[in-house]
Amino acid sequence: MLERWFAARLYGTSPFHACLSQIATMIPRPLYVALILSAAHGIAQAQVIKCKDASGRTTYQSTPCAPEQGAREQKMAAPAQKAASAAAPKKDPGSPEQADLAAFNERMRVRMCEIYRKNVSVLKDSEKMIVPDGKGALQVADARRRAVEIAQAEQRVAENCK
Repeated sequence: MLERWFAARLYGTSPFHACLSQIATMIPRPLYVALILSAAHGIAQAQVIKCKDASGRTTYQSTPCAPEQGAREQKMAAPAQKAASAAAPKKDPGSPEQADLAAFNERMRVRMCEIYRKNVSVLKDSEKMIVPDGKGALQVADARRRAVEIAQAEQRVAENCK
């Protein structure tokens, strides 16, 4: 019996499989959930087209109907779009939820304003600016690129901090 256990341990699992199981336990469960939900979101946003061919058979597809004789195309909203439009009830502008949302939006605008202003000051005060080169490495930006970044940061402040 000991020989069978030893043989199973020795030949049944490889270090590669043990490594995979350790990696699988190292990835947090919320990350798996986020990956699954992001994949499902893309699928739910797909457009569905209802087509009828010349023989009267109905098909549902994501591509436009073939230009056959007698084919008719009828675009349908995806289930996620229908659910979103049905779930968003019409609210009057004076409702407490709208007031809470407006207050939250104002707090976020003020916070983003602070971030934009801090970004401008950091860009102006620093001597060097490090940027990705597009190949996975970092490089020091030249004066022209730095001036463009500062101008864009100042434009964000002007647009959002009124």
